[in-house]
Amino acid sequence: MRYRWLLMLLLITSPLVAEETDSDLILILDASNSMWGQIDGTNKIVIAREAVGELIDGLPDDSNVGLIAYGHRREGDCEDIEVLADVGPVDKDGLKATINGINPKGRTPITSSINAAIEIAAERDGSSIVLISDGLETCDLDPCAAVRTARSEGVPFILHVVGFDVSGEDTSQLECAAQAGGGLYLAADDAPQLSEALQSAYEKPVEPDGRLIVSATAEEGLQDALILVSDAGSGDHVAGGRTYTSSDTNPRRIPLDDGSYRAEVKAVGIRGTPTYNFEFEIVDGSAVERDFDFSAGEISVLVTRNGELSDATVNARRVGERTDTAGGRTYTSESHNPKVLRVAAGTYDVTIRSVEVRNAPEQVINEVVVAGGETTELEFSFESGVLSVGTQRGDTLVDSVINIVDSNGASAGGGRTYTSPDSNPKSIVLFPG
Repeated sequence: MRYRWLLMLLLITSPLVAEETDSDLILILDASNSMWGQIDGTNKIVIAREAVGELIDGLPDDSNVGLIAYGHRREGDCEDIEVLADVGPVDKDGLKATINGINPKGRTPITSSINAAIEIAAERDGSSIVLISDGLETCDLDPCAAVRTARSEGVPFILHVVGFDVSGEDTSQLECAAQAGGGLYLAADDAPQLSEALQSAYEKPVEPDGRLIVSATAEEGLQDALILVSDAGSGDHVAGGRTYTSSDTNPRRIPLDDGSYRAEVKAVGIRGTPTYNFEFEIVDGSAVERDFDFSAGEISVLVTRNGELSDATVNARRVGERTDTAGGRTYTSESHNPKVLRVAAGTYDVTIRSVEVRNAPEQVINEVVVAGGETTELEFSFESGVLSVGTQRGDTLVDSVINIVDSNGASAGGGRTYTSPDSNPKSIVLFPG
């Protein structure tokens, strides 16, 4: 399911009615050419116009709002960034009309657009910047570094990032920017999720003091992990993200208000890894730190038949579980045989099934211990013989069907001779018996 549940992180199902805040709101809208892409038959720019319009309709009349767009005037121009509305008292109809007139054309200069918003924020008492983007930076700049620099210089802002239809991409760049900006990274795959994400971002105008800080490692290196945070009482999703393997996002710092929470942490890319669940509280802006070691090991399985590399399926199942943790085929190539399975440290039962010998019984190697950072080597050899069956009438080859059963009456193999000397006699590989 490609971790689709993570793409629902932070999407809160409250009605789209804005709460009053004292912070300026600066919206950055992606108008790059990719926004002409479609979701369920509707262009993404159309979905974005409607979602931002809903947010604007719900703003208090005394809100101060600004609007920046990029990529809407020229193709291939990394300087195509425009402040369409200076921060000031919201003109809802005018702002929506401006947004509805935006037509995507160009590239994705995320960093420069954030810098434009930061320049505005530097002249204000406090700003909440919300970036909506359907892709990553395409102008060779680093949005995370830009945000980190501005915050270190004391510019008063918080940055939220909404990744719109970016599932399957490495969004560490966007998530890092949100983390550096003390805000949220929210993922949205369709129109309802985009509306909810914008509302969630707007409702966080001030950076919470509390933090959940999660570090994930494996074999003494950084490990990518998924983090999901929910309210301990209601079970509603409230925050989350990924650590990735960069020190920019690992440890991952998730801003949280005071309250009681439940968290799930699961490694990305390691089969059989456990999901860690824990409850915690944020009190008076406290920081809660958790470190998780997902060190994994390998099971290396060499399969031969009569002294030669042999094609077989290999499956590893954690002892006590009902489903396979990892698996694959050895084939007859040295690049695949031995077959190496990377799994979380633990104890496994390994099952080997011959692809070449139909009636060979499956072989199970029980309680194989896998330690983090180590390789457990296994080897199994199948034996086989060949039954050669030819059929003819006089000197003429005859097409025949061959069925073979063992002494218990179970099918052991078979085939057809056809009338070609290439297949008649028919050679059938069998387990000894």
